[in-house]
Amino acid sequence: MGVNAMSLSTEYMGLKLKNPIVVAAGPWSRDGASIQRSIDAGASAVVTETITLEANQNPSPRLYLSGSGQLFNTTLFSGIHLEQWEQEFEALQRGDCKLIASIWGNTPSELAYLAGKVERMGADAVEVSVSAPLGTRMEAGTVPREIFDFVSAVTGAVDIPVSVKLSYEASNFSGFTASLERAGVAGVTAIDALKGLMGVDLEHHRTLMPTYGGYSGQHIRPIALATIATLKQTTGFPICGCGGINTAHDALEFIMLGARCVQLASVLLREGYEAIPRILGDLERWMTAHGYSSLEEVCGLALNSLMPFEELPPRPLTARLTGGCDGCGKCVHSCLYGAISIRDGKVVIDDARCTGCGMCEAICPENALELRW
Repeated sequence: MGVNAMSLSTEYMGLKLKNPIVVAAGPWSRDGASIQRSIDAGASAVVTETITLEANQNPSPRLYLSGSGQLFNTTLFSGIHLEQWEQEFEALQRGDCKLIASIWGNTPSELAYLAGKVERMGADAVEVSVSAPLGTRMEAGTVPREIFDFVSAVTGAVDIPVSVKLSYEASNFSGFTASLERAGVAGVTAIDALKGLMGVDLEHHRTLMPTYGGYSGQHIRPIALATIATLKQTTGFPICGCGGINTAHDALEFIMLGARCVQLASVLLREGYEAIPRILGDLERWMTAHGYSSLEEVCGLALNSLMPFEELPPRPLTARLTGGCDGCGKCVHSCLYGAISIRDGKVVIDDARCTGCGMCEAICPENALELRW
């Protein structure tokens, strides 16, 4: 009997994607040459750097990367003129990779013109960048009518699918997402970078960056995951996850919470385009090892385990020593309830004081503690 081949293919906004890895809008997709590198590396789709009517001057320096993987990016829009983008599109050898044009305009009519233009240039879809951590784009509190006017101008101007890239705040504003639904949006990407500042030079009394930046990287992933789950539970949009995806494990977390695909960004700055085949290879190996033949089997698989805080049943859990304790004492110092002590070099737990908070289990370097009934 034959064995079904494992497939990483997925569908987003009606687009057939060969795998769930999409390259996000940013300096790594700033022109045809950089887009081609993503295509050649195996990405299923690439989102262009955000295209506007006029070429933009971006500050220098504009990229800040901390040693712990925090990325601050002050690049706002593409530095290439619209007519030059047409030549960049024409030179691409896309194969089966989809090209998504990120656009922004200052008025609904400007956005509609840009959308029509990139459609004629050959874009497979449009991503409207309505909110950003810096610059002049819309804030999360934008009046729903205004966001409807902007986005509906785009959906009314093209026949290709239209997505909207959402900030964390916009993703959690029901009036904002309801306006997108009425405007006919085919999908959403979440989340955009957060507004951040790298820090302060204490000796010279100045900030480390000359302006605010878009804060992204692995540290925003928990926020992005919560947003994806919330969007999946409260809207009907197909979702593309974005925010701190560095590994196949990260990508699978987003997919298990309902994302149809994921966008890579900061990892491309740290590792280059080689991150794409690495993540794809690891993803395929994990799927095969766990007996899955398609991404559809995995998509949304973890959602049933997530419930509102108010619905969590009370569980009388207490910590138990289950492994090889080395008596380091980290759990003693972290216990807010005074339930743990060290006797004869081993952990002793006072059940009457233990509330089952889980901190000791999380902090133990030997994985010697766990919560049990």
